[in-house]
Amino acid sequence: MKRSIPIVLALATGLLAACGGSPSPAGSGSAAKVSPPPNTELLTDGTLSIGSDIEYPPQESYKLGTKIPEGFDVDLGNAIASRMGLQADWINTTFDGIIPGLTAKHYDVIISAMTITDVRQKTVDFVPYFRAGESFVVTKNSSRHPTKIEDLCGLHVAVEKGTAEQDEATGLNASGGACASNQVKIDAFDVDTEALNQLKKGTVDVHFTDSPVAAYEIKKDSSLKLSGGIIEIAPEGIGIRKGDTAMLTPVQQAFKSLEDDGTYDSILKKWGLSDGDIRKSS
Repeated sequence: MKRSIPIVLALATGLLAACGGSPSPAGSGSAAKVSPPPNTELLTDGTLSIGSDIEYPPQESYKLGTKIPEGFDVDLGNAIASRMGLQADWINTTFDGIIPGLTAKHYDVIISAMTITDVRQKTVDFVPYFRAGESFVVTKNSSRHPTKIEDLCGLHVAVEKGTAEQDEATGLNASGGACASNQVKIDAFDVDTEALNQLKKGTVDVHFTDSPVAAYEIKKDSSLKLSGGIIEIAPEGIGIRKGDTAMLTPVQQAFKSLEDDGTYDSILKKWGLSDGDIRKSS
């Protein structure tokens, strides 16, 4: 059953984090109230249901050995829900099905490191919250050293299904594309962690993924390295059903309150992602 969202957007001084920990916001606990339209609908009363591909550290993943989500996106989503007077409920889904799931009302919003693109904006409204680019991950002993997208021509590349990286690699192979005569061999996987596993196994040359994920991977595994720098920096956004201003407005206001009182900065710092501050220019 669909339920109405509370009319008051409560400002809590603490961050409701998935794992129980919380970075302390810098601002005061002053209360700001908004009046979202009373016809805003939630899937479950008192809950903000969040669709996410929870296989994408450091933005969203499960704590080791548990089904407790953690990460930058998770802390941010929990904080937004708290500011709206709601409890966050994280719903794991594959990334290539995440927008259809939103459209079908399997969850209220998407928070899943989703790059804002022209194609996605045809069916989804976004609240921008982070900046990220793309990176190439290779093994340290690799003879492959791509530094720009065209360098993928002739290489075997692993990506996650439904991502901008898959779209860009596929576009290289199209008629008139940079790799039309020397095509990229693309293996697309349901989860990004499996794409990384294929690189470690030596079955592909390159793992093509978002820059925060790539940085996390090489920090965790000394056998890996970045090839080149960060490319294609773009905003990521909280996804909301197209035209659903009754949900869009309170989410925008909740995020703005996190920026204003320092909670957003604290979450960025906690996860080592301050360079992705959405307020920074590209």
